[in-house]
Amino acid sequence: MESRTLLVEGPDDQHVMWAIFHHHNVPEMFDVEATNGIDKLLETVPVRLRVASGLERLAVVIDADEAMEHRWSQLRDSLANAGVAQLPSTPDQNGTTVELDDGRRFGAWLMPNNRLPGMLESFLAFLIPGSDELLPHVDALLEGLPAPRRFSDVKESKARIHSWLALQEDPGKPMGQAITARYLDADAGEVRSFLNWIDAALIQ
Repeated sequence: MESRTLLVEGPDDQHVMWAIFHHHNVPEMFDVEATNGIDKLLETVPVRLRVASGLERLAVVIDADEAMEHRWSQLRDSLANAGVAQLPSTPDQNGTTVELDDGRRFGAWLMPNNRLPGMLESFLAFLIPGSDELLPHVDALLEGLPAPRRFSDVKESKARIHSWLALQEDPGKPMGQAITARYLDADAGEVRSFLNWIDAALIQ
């Protein structure tokens, strides 16, 4: 039986995906698997492409982090280890989807939006309602922290979203549950763009 799989870096990503897909009634045509970190995900991709019997489509959601070009290069190298050379030199801003020589399909999305450095939490910041009155207070708090801060600059988006979630009606909900509770707006434009890519990579 042919299979379709979406690989993500960890459980937080997995639960966010499930919440978004449930909200939008995305057809259950593929599995969402957490791989325990970017290094493990990059190791898993060529293995799946080489030996996974019946694999029809494979897609990945990974954090761009500080250097999107470096992360993309790592992914291209990972596919090259499976003999796949179809990945373009730069990611498609709408999410990358390529047809492989053997007829299978591969897709890649770099969080937050294939254009900016960042991570899952950066993507979720786009889902904070525009009318929200708490986010300015969170930003003021982060800007006012004395140096040196305990977290690196690349993790500021994590500090930002989790600080904001700590101020909700039920403080500290995990990110996936925050979507289900509608603290975060799963109908935001960025989600629509992401789902268009999901459709192209794993459903159509």
